Amino acid sequence: MKIIVMGAGALGSISAALLHEAGHDVALVARGARAEHLRTNGVTIEGLANVTAKCPIVTDTSTLSDADLLIMTVKTFDMDAALQQLAHVKVRCALSVQNGMMKEDQMAATFGRDAVLISTSNFSGGVRDDGVALFTVNLGVTVGKFGGGLSPETQEVCEALESAGIKAIPAADTASAAWSKLVMWCGSAIACALTRLPTGKVLTDPDGAMLAARVIREVGAVAAAEGATVEEMNPYDLPAMMVAADDEAAAKFVQSAGAVFQENMPQHKPSILQALEAGKQLEIGATLADVIARAAKHGIAVPATDSGYRLLASIDRDLRAGA
Repeated sequence: MKIIVMGAGALGSISAALLHEAGHDVALVARGARAEHLRTNGVTIEGLANVTAKCPIVTDTSTLSDADLLIMTVKTFDMDAALQQLAHVKVRCALSVQNGMMKEDQMAATFGRDAVLISTSNFSGGVRDDGVALFTVNLGVTVGKFGGGLSPETQEVCEALESAGIKAIPAADTASAAWSKLVMWCGSAIACALTRLPTGKVLTDPDGAMLAARVIREVGAVAAAEGATVEEMNPYDLPAMMVAADDEAAAKFVQSAGAVFQENMPQHKPSILQALEAGKQLEIGATLADVIARAAKHGIAVPATDSGYRLLASIDRDLRAGA
């Protein structure tokens, strides 16, 4: 496949390097010092895969004309600007690895609904100071049609990802898959970012687990009001958390998920904590703020989520003031 990967952070670098090594025609769009580093040194991945790929690095998007697949990996607050840079490109399929429920509508406004695939990413990593991308989690990317169902394009994209060693799962109920990822992400993101602790450490702590459980149950209620079914997101038993007798019972399931991270990925940190540690802008507008707005629309109280968002918004405002 002819593939454009927009953004050269952790997930963009991992996707581009592995797809290139699998034999696909990949262009990785990067900028500034990151682009120069990748051109000079190649795109190096360590962890669950160990490769250095010499795929083309593009800094001028006007040179791009068409793609079988566009993978958007930029931060949510850069999405509109990134799409403007690619509006001239003829795209057959487009998907995003971002969190939140806004990304597909944004891509559809640029490329049309027929080109957009709904995707939910449960794979992650980080970029070290030396520019190496660490591939730490590969639990799957769900892919389906915009509006639900499967298509030949869904299968083709899943096969391409699988050929690169990225687990891919065709999903007919894309809304439920996307909401389930967001439910899980909100709980761990708030707990990790506010404590600055790795996922396993904070989720095995009784108070960290309690906070995450409360957020998960609140966001899960919003997902249900939006017509989604909250599904299991390995290692999170989200359905059990949603029907638990109370928050304390739900927190026990959170601790079980935390124990999996602690044993297998003790240094795992969600992207929001990585951004916080690097002094970068936090992705809370298209995620937490959007959930809170949807909750208000449905008349659902989300006190833990709202409190977490407001604390992180204050931190984010301070970070940007000092930038």
